[in-house]
Amino acid sequence: MAAGTALGAQVKGAAGAAKPEQLVVMTWGGLWGDSVRKGVDAAFEKATGIKVVQDRGSSPVERITKLKVNLGNQIFDLVQLHDGLFPLAVKQGVLEPINKKSSHLTNLKDVYPEFIHEHWIVQIFSALGIIYNTKLVKKPPVGFADLWSEEFKGRIVLPEVSHSIGTYIIPIGAMAQGKDPKDAEAGFEMLKRMVALRPIWAKDTDTIMNSLKNEEAVVGLLYKSQTYTVLGWGAPVAWVYPKEGAISITWGTGIAKNTKNLEWAERYLNLTLDAEAQTHFTHAFNYPGSNRKMIDLLPPELQQRARFAPEELKRLVQLDHGFMSDKRAEWTERWNRVVAGG
Repeated sequence: MAAGTALGAQVKGAAGAAKPEQLVVMTWGGLWGDSVRKGVDAAFEKATGIKVVQDRGSSPVERITKLKVNLGNQIFDLVQLHDGLFPLAVKQGVLEPINKKSSHLTNLKDVYPEFIHEHWIVQIFSALGIIYNTKLVKKPPVGFADLWSEEFKGRIVLPEVSHSIGTYIIPIGAMAQGKDPKDAEAGFEMLKRMVALRPIWAKDTDTIMNSLKNEEAVVGLLYKSQTYTVLGWGAPVAWVYPKEGAISITWGTGIAKNTKNLEWAERYLNLTLDAEAQTHFTHAFNYPGSNRKMIDLLPPELQQRARFAPEELKRLVQLDHGFMSDKRAEWTERWNRVVAGG
């Protein structure tokens, strides 16, 4: 409600461009799309009278392709992706640069600076760390290096390479050795050692969580936010912020290149950064928002789930996703060879 009121005042006070009948936003379906509709779309429609159409039928990579195909006559206005794929969208030239001085981006001042990028802005985030079974693990892990313990042989669950964070085991392996996350040789050497421990390779996050729920696995990689889902299932688990630093993972929004509705797309983007709008994602997924003011709008239990201490925010590891995007094909082929024993 507060978000819609603020946007309404902003709309009335602007000379503005011609108002379109609709904006088309490419995003995920399911609970994510529902949260976008409740937290952002409904307020935008109420304040502007512009209908928001969600394109939920495309995978993230397909979204980028569709934007490129339509560059000559763009039919989309905004796109939502995770941080691992935005570099590909930038490289493909399908995003407008963010005008950080735009009068329509009034919420930008309240967004953590590290979440403001040249072509997109983070809406919500989490941290990738270690989840473990508090009942079955004798010595709780304190860092990524502990994942290579013989105690976890055959009972560690990790994302396979096709997972959106599947290649993260390479920088994690390098970090476990005290090396730079981009040190691929160190990372792949650690991957070989991990393969010898016979980990459970999971195709998706649900599989990771279920492996921990049914105690097939006793330790694994998981976002802090999803740990509360596993706890909600009654599993005795805890999440660890690794001593090497937890890995930042973010989801956000960019404006489609050659959109016919740039001003209105900026207004919509601004609403994804609204503190009240972002609380919908905490209620649905336990994710904190990129607006530093949103945490205080949550009930105490959700504040506890979403809050990161200032020192934890400072120690979040920002992977070089442009570098990793360029290396993805090479790393995937090499990952397959190592895991297959080649």
